[in-house]
Amino acid sequence: MTAADGRAAALAAVAARLPGSAAERAAAAERRLAERPRGPGLAHVAAAAKAGTLAETFCAAASASGATVLRTAGAAASEAAIRKILAEHAPAGPVVRADLPRFAGLDDRPGGAHAGAAQPEDAAGVTRAAAGIAETGSVVLASDPETPTSLNFLPAIHIVTLSAAAIHAGLDDALAALRGPGRRPRTVNLITGPSRTGDIELTLQVGVHGPRAIFILVEDDD
Repeated sequence: MTAADGRAAALAAVAARLPGSAAERAAAAERRLAERPRGPGLAHVAAAAKAGTLAETFCAAASASGATVLRTAGAAASEAAIRKILAEHAPAGPVVRADLPRFAGLDDRPGGAHAGAAQPEDAAGVTRAAAGIAETGSVVLASDPETPTSLNFLPAIHIVTLSAAAIHAGLDDALAALRGPGRRPRTVNLITGPSRTGDIELTLQVGVHGPRAIFILVEDDD
């Protein structure tokens, strides 16, 4: 018996002892997700949502977290900004990118670029956020075959593009957007600024367990 077979057998044994049918349990889970309690929102974020200025609120919060935030006017402008960032911060090192058509043009840069999982030698990672959270300035990154999770953590420089239309007021709204039909990512990462820790003699260290710099390109038109 393989590990997968053993896992399936264990889950089947648990399911057999639960009340109701599998369809009824799935329906109950869907109702629970739809009716989940919402946390309290911050007043200034609620006001920003009402005024249609969530992008500005997100940019301010993300900048305060240590991220470098740029506003661009769509994919073409983002590519130009990405090339500039790479030229300044990873001029010769290899780059790993999400396997999306919008990033394919980066393959001709000096030092090259490749899609797929990040490698130890990659100097920078370029990916696409599924959503943004205005309340905290966090980007929401969902894993799939085109955007492996390793892109988010292994390279020292992390470049993320984010549609302004995908910025939500709080965590509840952002997660709800990921629960649409056919959208149940295996892994979701919330990233707020570059990695940091104060565990070493209470001295703040940046880039200890992840990227030392994060650039967020907020696209006004997508």
